[in-house]
Amino acid sequence: MPTTLPKPIRVRGAGDLYAAIPHLMGFHPADSLVVLVLKDNVISMTMRVDLPRARHRGMLAAQLEAPLLEHEATEVIVAVVCPPSEHMPEQLPHEPLVAALRNKLGGAGIEVIEAVWLPSCQKDAPWLCYLDIDCYGTLPDPQASAVAAASAHEGQVTFDSRAAMAAIAALDPPEALERRSALLDELMTSSSEPDPGLELHRVRDAIDAVADRKGPLPDAEIVALARALAMPEVRDASMAFAAQARSRLAERLWLELTRSCPAPERAEPACLLAFYAYQRGDGGIASIALDAAEDACPGHVLTKLLRSAVSAAFPPAEMRALSKEYADNARRLLRSCVQSSSGRSQS
Repeated sequence: MPTTLPKPIRVRGAGDLYAAIPHLMGFHPADSLVVLVLKDNVISMTMRVDLPRARHRGMLAAQLEAPLLEHEATEVIVAVVCPPSEHMPEQLPHEPLVAALRNKLGGAGIEVIEAVWLPSCQKDAPWLCYLDIDCYGTLPDPQASAVAAASAHEGQVTFDSRAAMAAIAALDPPEALERRSALLDELMTSSSEPDPGLELHRVRDAIDAVADRKGPLPDAEIVALARALAMPEVRDASMAFAAQARSRLAERLWLELTRSCPAPERAEPACLLAFYAYQRGDGGIASIALDAAEDACPGHVLTKLLRSAVSAAFPPAEMRALSKEYADNARRLLRSCVQSSSGRSQS
């Protein structure tokens, strides 16, 4: 799950760097291996995976190698976040995993320049180095760091855990989803084929209304937007809004629709949520959104493509560039709608 901040932030020392991990991830990791990728002394990407069982150490090292090479990484810092073991301080938790990573990644030209253990990323938590017994310290307050301030400025929230992050995409009650599913069935069977230009206008208008809207979307609008985004050309053109000032409003709409749309149509706003979150560097939310998309529609093509991009550490900047490429499609659809409406008014 790659994550990054849009602008470099200077940290004063190792402790400040490790205290920044929750803000780089979007949540406080636990029982996790965190990999910080360095380029020219800048953390260019952060990755997190669950700590593996002993027999899976080599497999994990091999899995990490591909995205790191794709990112052209040459130096990484690894952090093991887990409770202390009974053998400390003589042996730190998961030392064989760190050794396997150094061996596998080193053979690929990727040097593990530092490896540390932390019980958590909370204030005053101790940290110890695997590579130097004289290297240790305690964490400063993560909430008082420059990275925390930068994250808040960008509108990013740091959650207490990945479960707390996942809760933001919790589905509406089953009876509400079933009610909307029935309404969507009725809409799809009783209406004519929708016009893509009109439907994209509907989506854009819903985005623009987010800031001033009071309360949740009504069922009728949820259903109408679900049908609109079920059209691949409308969904794909909606990616263009990520390159506009309305980007964060759009992301709020995708999150609401991910919670409120019935399956399998929920996969479409969930994919848009993943795309928008990842292109601004929030791999945590992107991963949660892709989980929701896969649950809603197993085998969904766009979900698989986005999951592959995230797993391969596709640079967020290149994802942002993709949103600009969709802008031409969006303009074409919106223009076609205006032209067809003009033609009808003249007839």
